[in-house]
Amino acid sequence: MMAEESRPSTVVLCDFDGTLTKVNVMDYIYTRFAACGMKFAERWARDELSTMEELRQTFATVQAKRPELEAAISKIELVPGVEELIAFCKDRGHGFAILSEGLRWYIEYLLDLHGITGMMVYANEIFFEENGFKFSFPWFDPRTPLRGTSKQAIIKHYHERGQRVAFVGDGRSDYEAADVADTVYGCGLLTDYCRKEGIPVVPFADLNDLMNKWREP
Repeated sequence: MMAEESRPSTVVLCDFDGTLTKVNVMDYIYTRFAACGMKFAERWARDELSTMEELRQTFATVQAKRPELEAAISKIELVPGVEELIAFCKDRGHGFAILSEGLRWYIEYLLDLHGITGMMVYANEIFFEENGFKFSFPWFDPRTPLRGTSKQAIIKHYHERGQRVAFVGDGRSDYEAADVADTVYGCGLLTDYCRKEGIPVVPFADLNDLMNKWREP
């Protein structure tokens, strides 16, 4: 599943949309460029559609080309403290990767705009073609059939390699990750989910607050 690499004892896996960005990038694209708006995203939020269905059906109504999309999302800001969080983890000898139900294209595009490169990103893939868009889901796992990127399966793989996982997230697509991570740092819907399910969670208001509350996962 993953290439062999040096293995820190602890890996920090972090959600992207809404956790490292001020707005949800996918929702921004949908509301700005999709003729259907949030119609299919709202069905996804009710577990009526998988991520695969949501992406394909929504992007089927998008007419914009890649340059127009990138010009728009270039205005999206990262939350304060992203670079500091990455350095914070590195200083403590922790691995760090982004684990997202979004698209690797815009994640790496936004990170690059902020001078953050070389980051491992687990996410869904989009291909820009002359007559539309195609998608692939390299991190799909049938045990989480509604998700394009099985955060749970990826975390379990790290466990199989003898590593502990701290997960940082905020939303619905993070629920399965919280079920299996060794430590969960949460905000928004994820914190509510963990409390409802009795999963220990360290709530945080922003990344500076997260780093202040950090403890060994």
